[in-house]
Amino acid sequence: MLPSSLLITRRRRDAIRPVYAELNQGNLEIAGLLIQTYADYVGKRKGDLNETVNGLEDLGYDYRYVRGLSTLLDRRCQLEPKATIGPVKVRRQIFKTSHKTGFPTTPEARRAVLNQTARELKLTVEELEEIFYGDLEDALVVKNFEPVHPKALVRQYNLSLTQTLLFYSTELSFTTMGNWQRIFRQIKWLGLIYTIWRSNGGYEVKVDGPASLFKLNRRYGTSLGKLLPTIIQNMEWHVKAKILRYKGDKRLLTLELDSAKHGEIMETLEKTERTEVYDSHVEQDFARRFKALATGWTLIREPEPLPVAKRVMIPDFGFSKGGWMVYLEVAGFWTPRYLKEKVEKLKLLDDVDMIVAANKDLACQKLDKMGAKLNLIYYQRRIPLRPILDHLKAVEERLAKKQTKKLLAEPLQLQAVVIEARELAEKLGVLENAVKEVLKEKVFQGYMRLGDMLIKETKLKEIQKRLENRLNQGSLSLEEASRIVEDAGGRRPTSILTALGYKIEWYGIDPHSTKIHRKKEV
Repeated sequence: MLPSSLLITRRRRDAIRPVYAELNQGNLEIAGLLIQTYADYVGKRKGDLNETVNGLEDLGYDYRYVRGLSTLLDRRCQLEPKATIGPVKVRRQIFKTSHKTGFPTTPEARRAVLNQTARELKLTVEELEEIFYGDLEDALVVKNFEPVHPKALVRQYNLSLTQTLLFYSTELSFTTMGNWQRIFRQIKWLGLIYTIWRSNGGYEVKVDGPASLFKLNRRYGTSLGKLLPTIIQNMEWHVKAKILRYKGDKRLLTLELDSAKHGEIMETLEKTERTEVYDSHVEQDFARRFKALATGWTLIREPEPLPVAKRVMIPDFGFSKGGWMVYLEVAGFWTPRYLKEKVEKLKLLDDVDMIVAANKDLACQKLDKMGAKLNLIYYQRRIPLRPILDHLKAVEERLAKKQTKKLLAEPLQLQAVVIEARELAEKLGVLENAVKEVLKEKVFQGYMRLGDMLIKETKLKEIQKRLENRLNQGSLSLEEASRIVEDAGGRRPTSILTALGYKIEWYGIDPHSTKIHRKKEV
């Protein structure tokens, strides 16, 4: 965030945006020069540093850009008074002396007060006068400076510029990928309200303050600016804000930003590939144990939000497989208000497969009454895996039957020469088991099924021709035959060799000694 006097914007019709500093050589050079200047002034007066920085404004850059960078660098400095005796103590002693001798009204009287105070503190008059103003910023000494890379500084400047413009915003709407729990916690902490709805297959959130419900108000602009860094911690995001920028002009301007255009020029603390953070040891322990089982279900920490009326619910975990999602909510603690809100939200979750793992100490009748609907399970020290695995297995079986029936009724157009059930399931967004059942029951014209793999008959003929040409030259080992099959574009050589009618004779475990023979003369 920067002082509003340093804000640089460009307006076009009803659109407004900050004038960002590009990551070019010139901007990076001035950023690097400022960083080095601050590092050189460690142990020196802040006033001397300020004078040097002010001199850099004469290099031809917009003074607001230079001052904006220096403002950010100031926050990376640790300042302290130069003297060992605190300025407050010196001023207090001077006032005590002047109280005894009378308020000095002449230069001689002033000098006498300073001389007496200096003797009492065992200082010279010059030292006393220097310490008197020692806690003013210019008199402080730069004790420490935390350096930063020039590119990161310019990106932080661009982010701060955007936050400063958002200070003038009346509302903000955004879409993003992931990080939902942190975003909504930040919204609540900042005292904002939100509305969420589905948009283009995702979610769009509109954020503003309570007073904005009654009149056009930008009093929440500071909070909206503070929310921005949390939103853009993701790889994909889009932000749109209404800006009331100019006094006397009540026309709203539009600020619109997205990750594709602005993601690289604005510094963020982290991205979505951050290390997962858990709310409790119970959740972390559950995630570790579930992932170790390799069930085929993908465990998602903090999945996308579930709109519940005008509010939102973000389950702790999601289990994803074959285009289906099962949610897990961990109720590990409660207050009467928290539990009431939780139960009300859960009641409104229609067509959502939700498991609720509740701490047994809750002993809550409200949750017990909803047990069947919510697949309620209780735990004490750790969340049990067995009931969750049983539920996921039952879901998978029901889903596989449903998807199998649907796939059998629909025509499937295949183009790949070789395709396995796993690949086809990923392409269609269904369970692999459903595809395997379809391969058993359905005939695909021009393809031969080899287990859970389909291969074009023309490709099989091509492979057989290559094998026959090689057999005509002499004996053929399994290793060489496998290489011929794979070079021709086939997979699973032993399955293809068997399907083509070749006999594999093993003379040990070494594939070099294993021979390929025709079962009958071709």
